[in-house]
Amino acid sequence: MRHVRAFGLTTLALTLLTTACAAAPPNAQPGPSTTLSVWLMKESAPDNVISELNQQFHTLHPNVQVKLTTLEWPGRDARWQAGMAAATPPDVMEMGNSDVLAYASTGKLTDLTKQDFENSDTWLTGLRDAGSYQGRLYGVPYYGGDRVVIYRKDLWQQAGLGDPPTTLAQLEADAAKLMAANKATDFSALYFPGRYQYAALPFVLDAGGTIATQQNGKWAGTLSSPKSQAGLRNWAEFVAKVSRAPADKDETSDVDALGSGRAAMIIDQGVTASAVAKKYPTLGEQLGVFPMPGANGPMPVFLGGSNLVVPKASRQADLAAEWIRLLTGTQYEGLLGQSGLVPNSTGLSTFVSGVTAVELTAAGKSWFTPLSTRWSAVDNANVIQDMLQSIYNGRATVAEASAAADTKITQLLNTPA
Repeated sequence: MRHVRAFGLTTLALTLLTTACAAAPPNAQPGPSTTLSVWLMKESAPDNVISELNQQFHTLHPNVQVKLTTLEWPGRDARWQAGMAAATPPDVMEMGNSDVLAYASTGKLTDLTKQDFENSDTWLTGLRDAGSYQGRLYGVPYYGGDRVVIYRKDLWQQAGLGDPPTTLAQLEADAAKLMAANKATDFSALYFPGRYQYAALPFVLDAGGTIATQQNGKWAGTLSSPKSQAGLRNWAEFVAKVSRAPADKDETSDVDALGSGRAAMIIDQGVTASAVAKKYPTLGEQLGVFPMPGANGPMPVFLGGSNLVVPKASRQADLAAEWIRLLTGTQYEGLLGQSGLVPNSTGLSTFVSGVTAVELTAAGKSWFTPLSTRWSAVDNANVIQDMLQSIYNGRATVAEASAAADTKITQLLNTPA
């Protein structure tokens, strides 16, 4: 299974916010020999899927040749910017879902709102939101990746537990049995370090809260709102009961926590189960997964992944949209699901199994960071992580920590780049 990346906006990408957009050339008609330039990222769709797609596309358009270029994730912004400015720009590009906003907001991408895409009514919310700007569609959902609970069946059985829980209350009760069955002072039923923002923020969404909202062109942090505070209190109370992970750490040590037996559960991307099994081979058959439960059903999950875009500079925008329409439709999204990637629609559950099926179930309630071109400033300043840590270690109450975070979020989101 491939790693799914959810990239934040880099400093280089943010320079787009101050770069004027050149006028787009007219959309050319396919000639006797037309090239459609497609740029995909490393660890994207399997080669056989893209090969089959291109054969079908060539059958539909015999005079069109698809030229595929594979890019590495590091340095992608520089390649994208140079490509869009070239005499022969790419026609289709894969972007990390956190990359789309910077390009859409500066007029670098083609508006695809009026295009008809299969399964658009059931697209994963987190991917659809990431591909949108001011109510218009610029990035078509391609594939996703999200976090699930990965647990050790052996420790589960030793504690006398049965089926995985489906509500947060059930998970808390199961965690209490795991804690009682494992007396080590550093044991966590669920390893949940204090600075793990992408596992903590879902508690805010689960309680009906928000992180930040925009009104009349101004952004405001909303973590101190009543519902958001309720979610943060739910998180703090839950973590205090189930975890002995450090307050000043994030999720980077969870593979070893689970593999060494210092934890019975972790929250991470589904691919992490394979990482645990690779490092601790005896646990391969002892690992299971289930969606992180909330108050009622699965808890909302942060969704990473990729979207497909058409640069405004493309001379083959119609053909590009048609190629994207094929790849993101049921036939090829189903193949992506079978390969281990999370398909772009909740309606494609019959195509997935195992860990991927659990990820798709969890992705049915997905979310994405506030759609501000300045969100990376909040991320880079560690505002959310600092707030969580201060609550976790008791140095601030939920009300105090969330109010301080809101002040910083509001300031950063409204400061020009």
